[in-house]
Parts: sequence; C-alpha cells; structure tokens
Amino acid sequence: MQFQQLMPVGYVKQPPLKTFVIAKIKKENTEKQIKLYKQKYHQYFYQHDYLKLVKQGKEKDHVLMLFCFPEDLEKMKVDFEVEEYLEIELPSIAPIHKDQKSLYNEYWNILHPNYEYPHKQNKDAAQRMQQILDTKVTRNKCILYDEDNTIVIEAEDETHINNARHCVMVAMEKLADHNKNENQQKHFHDIQYYAKDMTLVIYLEPCIMCAMALVHSRIKEVYYYQKRVVEGGLNDQLQLNNLKQLNHKYLVFYQH
Repeated sequence: MQFQQLMPVGYVKQPPLKTFVIAKIKKENTEKQIKLYKQKYHQYFYQHDYLKLVKQGKEKDHVLMLFCFPEDLEKMKVDFEVEEYLEIELPSIAPIHKDQKSLYNEYWNILHPNYEYPHKQNKDAAQRMQQILDTKVTRNKCILYDEDNTIVIEAEDETHINNARHCVMVAMEKLADHNKNENQQKHFHDIQYYAKDMTLVIYLEPCIMCAMALVHSRIKEVYYYQKRVVEGGLNDQLQLNNLKQLNHKYLVFYQH
C-alpha cells in the first residue's frame, strides 16, 4: 500500500505572485530609512518575512527597499525620503525547498527557509492501515503507535454518546489518561506533548476539530485512507497541519 503525501500549499516550482511596492532610496540614506521603517511598520510584512527588506538595485548609488502593498502607499510614504516608488510582482508565499528558494531569488532576495520538506514514509503505516481495513468498524477506528511500532492506543468512534467523540478525540483522551498513569511522579511539562514522535493511522480524514486536536498533541504524522467530502481538516484547501500561525506542524499522507 502506497500513500501520497499532502504537501504544503506552495510546494510547486513556480511561485504565486503578489503586487508589492518597493522604494528606491539613495544608498547614503539607507540606514536612516530602514530604522524609521522598522520603528513604524515592523509588523507590516509579518506574513512575508521570508523576503529580505533591502536589496541592491541596478544603480550602485541606490538600493531597493520592500515598502508596502499598493493600497497602503499614500498613507505610508509621507514619513520617508524616497526618490521613486515601483510596483513589482514578488512571491506571495515562502519557498519550502532549496530548488524553489533558488527560483524565488530571481524575483527578490529570499532569507529562508532553506531545507527539504520531509517526506519519508513510515514503514509500518501500511500494515496498521490494513489492520483497520480488516475490521468491521473501518470508518470509525484509528490506531496510534510509537517509534517502535508498538500500538499505544486503539480507539473507535463514540458519537452515539456525544457528537464530538470522533475516534481521534477518543484516542487523545485515552492517551492523556495513559500518559498520566505512566508519569504519576513527573511534572506536567514532561508529558504535556503527549503524542510526540507518534503516528496516527485512521480510515477517514480527520475533521477540523480532530486535526486541531492533533496539532495540540504534537503528533508526528498522520495517515488516512479516505478523504472527507466536507469538513476535512487535512485536505489541499485547509491543511491545518501546515498552518504557519500554529506552533506545531505534522506530516500527512493519504491513500485516496
């Protein structure tokens, strides 16, 4: 059984582009303008912090500074000594592998990242998925196992008790109890990331609620067999496992 990896949005060779305004500044004024810009607008490009703020232009006595989006130019430019503003198209999302970064650098200097997105599949996932496929509760079951391929938790859907008790939520509850019993003498901080380095195998794609629960659990990777028609949290559109705003990411592989 072979799985396909859910790659982050933007894992393509050609970047999606967005219009940015850049400022053409005399080189002797660069330090002053950068200091002023960072003081007043240091959070402006929070979602685009992979782009270097300043780069050398074609003219040796001038530099180009990433300034704003077109709709904000009029209200922002009053504080700066800028000779000219230019609109250009730049990558709207960060590169996520080395070849992509090299391509993006042709548009503008890219600061980061500079790594290969991990894609090695867990050798035991197919075996665990087959275990689920062989059961009568296929669509309502998940298996959680550790790095040694030891099953830690098996859980089934309990929505007959409560609509929120999907099998992932049941598994996380059972895992929390399991870890609490195993770590009675440890401080909470030693066990709060209770699914760290573990793999979850499940028939049906986790919903949005379950996908977020897996983020909080610090799961390492998830394998699912069937995509949800609606409300899936790990599909090409949502990808809750890859959101930049969250403090944990996990790998996702799927069969269909």
